[in-house]
Amino acid sequence: MNDIYNIHSHIFTGKCAPKDFLQVAAKLGDGASTFLKWLILTRPVSWLITKLGNLIPKRILQFLKIGVMASQEEVFLDLKGAYDNSEYSGIKIVALTIDMDYMSDPDKKPEKDFNSQIQDIYKLKKTYPNILFPFYGIDPRNPDIKNLENLKKAIESKTFVGIKLYPANGFFPFDARLDSLYQYAEKNNIPVMTHCTRGGSYYLGKNVWSVIPDNPTSVDPNHPLMPKIKKRIAVYKNASDKSFRENARACNLFSHPENYIPVLDKYPELKLCIAHMGGDIEILGSKKTDTKKLFEAAYKLEENTESWYETIKLKILIKKYPNTFTDISYSLCDENCMIKLSEDLKKNLIHPERVLFGTDYFMVAKENAELKVVAVGQRNLSTHFPLFMSANNKRYLF
Repeated sequence: MNDIYNIHSHIFTGKCAPKDFLQVAAKLGDGASTFLKWLILTRPVSWLITKLGNLIPKRILQFLKIGVMASQEEVFLDLKGAYDNSEYSGIKIVALTIDMDYMSDPDKKPEKDFNSQIQDIYKLKKTYPNILFPFYGIDPRNPDIKNLENLKKAIESKTFVGIKLYPANGFFPFDARLDSLYQYAEKNNIPVMTHCTRGGSYYLGKNVWSVIPDNPTSVDPNHPLMPKIKKRIAVYKNASDKSFRENARACNLFSHPENYIPVLDKYPELKLCIAHMGGDIEILGSKKTDTKKLFEAAYKLEENTESWYETIKLKILIKKYPNTFTDISYSLCDENCMIKLSEDLKKNLIHPERVLFGTDYFMVAKENAELKVVAVGQRNLSTHFPLFMSANNKRYLF
């Protein structure tokens, strides 16, 4: 079998995240999350499922179980173990670290800071050198961004193979502080993976507008899209629907796929994967009944002429930017998303060589077990699935 890769996974533990991260990710209140965390630490998950199964979905309990594991190695082995006795045995795992030291208020900082998360990965890579392929998380608010010393050490030591961005945690991907990062990545053919959905984690601080400037810095302040981006910020800030002024919605400003165009126009050879295809809300649009109102309200507020999925297809995965990709992670949970992608592949609306396979473990545990999620992609994309898992992922990585 050719080498196959899961291009998008996470193995950090709850200790690496802000204190309010797990309850946001699991959509539970503070009290319920704290109580559940204590139960999971003191009771076997089988007991929890028996006692609480009628109150809390099993998938949420399984997600929390992973989140409170003792170490990143334990999480990694849980993921590896899911594949060991399957047709995907031997799969290589790309673990995306995230710098979460700045995504909440100082009193909510992670128990283990980002440097501790990274040091654990150095040790893990030595133990599993041919299976684990980590990406180094970057946040421009980290002072280390000024000289990229730790990133360069991580990449040049052959421990880390790529760079991970999570803008919704509180920064724009075109931030001027990231300019040297993109220059280094393009020059050295280093892959960059970035989050792009109306969901996932987001800045958790009490005042989200403290990290959303009216006039943000840019790698190209004169780019023709910057006025449009600034207008979008103003519209959100003054939205009549108050939900768009709150954290979960306001962080859409960071995640909008148009934010990458100023970066790509300056660094057109940059190897960039915009993950999740924009997310299920944007892939399915008004056809997704449970989020139809949100999609239509956001579409109107942002004055979009196409969905985020269409923006990725039409404006980013084009010949002008030869090294751009998207991946099917998390979105592959929704069969309708995979059906839509399959249709677009058949119509040549998206080039098959620009799509990567990943699952978004362990975040995806909220939806279903790892192999069941993989099966949804395999079932609907069988013609292209081997290409996504092997040749495409290898071309993106190396």
